[in-house]
Amino acid sequence: MARTFPQARNTGLDLNPQALKYGAVNARLAGTTVEFLESNLYASVPSSLHESGGVDPIVSNPPYIASCEDGKDLPVYADGGANFGLDISMRIVEEGRDILSRNGMLMIYTGVAVPVTNPGLDPFLERIRKVEGVELVEYTVLHPDMWPEEIGMGAYAEVGRIQAVGAVLKRRDGA
Repeated sequence: MARTFPQARNTGLDLNPQALKYGAVNARLAGTTVEFLESNLYASVPSSLHESGGVDPIVSNPPYIASCEDGKDLPVYADGGANFGLDISMRIVEEGRDILSRNGMLMIYTGVAVPVTNPGLDPFLERIRKVEGVELVEYTVLHPDMWPEEIGMGAYAEVGRIQAVGAVLKRRDGA
């Protein structure tokens, strides 16, 4: 993206310092300029970006592995939180809406656990449709059955399948 938009201020945020180091290497190899900041979601977004009208675009591949119920700790870069790992993805959408520019777009790739009791339900799609101030532009199931070895075990005991999805949302006027 930084190569496609060289005039833009490109900022990479991550909670994992190792990911930031790899990002910097990738940016150098690509011949681009990207500022990398250690951040818990949007906490380190410079206030100058807020003051200049917001951020556009936001691109995210958040952690989406369900928090373990058995007490085993997941690495911070993998733990998507409660609700079968959707909490971090939902925070990215909800908090991202608040910093998007007027015409800003948010693109997210995440995993979605589909409950065994309702195989037609997509919990992420249902939840993002209810977020005020954003409009769903596109939603695609990229892989309908990821990590089948996890199904029926641990935090995924009530899950029928895990799908990888991509969503594009835009800030709705008046938000």
